[in-house]
Amino acid sequence: MPVLYSRHGDIAILTLNDAQRRNALSRASVAQLLDLIARSRAEKARAIVIAANGPVFCAGANIDDLKAGWMSGVADPTDPALLFRALAEEKRPTIAAVQGGALGGGFELTLSCDLVVMGAESYFALPELGHGVIPNTALARLHRVVGTRRAAELILTRRRLSAAQAVEWGLANRIVLTADVLSSAIDLALSIVQSAPPGAIAAAKHNLAHHGETDWARVLSSPEDVPPTEWREGLRAFDERREPSYDQFWQDR
Repeated sequence: MPVLYSRHGDIAILTLNDAQRRNALSRASVAQLLDLIARSRAEKARAIVIAANGPVFCAGANIDDLKAGWMSGVADPTDPALLFRALAEEKRPTIAAVQGGALGGGFELTLSCDLVVMGAESYFALPELGHGVIPNTALARLHRVVGTRRAAELILTRRRLSAAQAVEWGLANRIVLTADVLSSAIDLALSIVQSAPPGAIAAAKHNLAHHGETDWARVLSSPEDVPPTEWREGLRAFDERREPSYDQFWQDR
């Protein structure tokens, strides 16, 4: 199963479980995560923790699924942006428990959660432009956390941001030992839901989001802004484990 479901009392734990593929978001994992969010709601879980098995939290979007439709702009019920929207609009607290790298869509997954706990050696990165694609959800949400200049730096340079820097920039709430990431995230969730009622939590989240609304229609359509020749070359180079050749596109400008 690409995602595991468990409970710790009132907390639902959704664990990415495809370590062989570095927990990349695929059609199967996105669909299952959406189903499990609904299941947790039906079971009256008070909060959701997103965790992962293996050394990498999430390496981003599955390349095969990017090539097979996610970049086309065609409506797809397994588009990762729909998962990110579901988490961002969830009425209950959502917390990401990050160990290892959170790259691309993995970083965007954390941007869609309310709070983030990181292992000391974990990091964020947005490598999309190097592959000829764009981090469409990060383009909509990252600058509201870190400001436009820092968002532009992370997106354009694709550099890694350490856990310490992530806390400094407001992208994570706390750093703990890797072995304690999940338990710390659960404790954080419990500290919220055991001392506040659901309606007040939902109202606080709703109004916080209202004052910085995300244009999800634009997020879903924005991959169409990238010339297909560019992303096909970038993703083909990734598959072939070579450097992409973008000079041709600069010459055509």
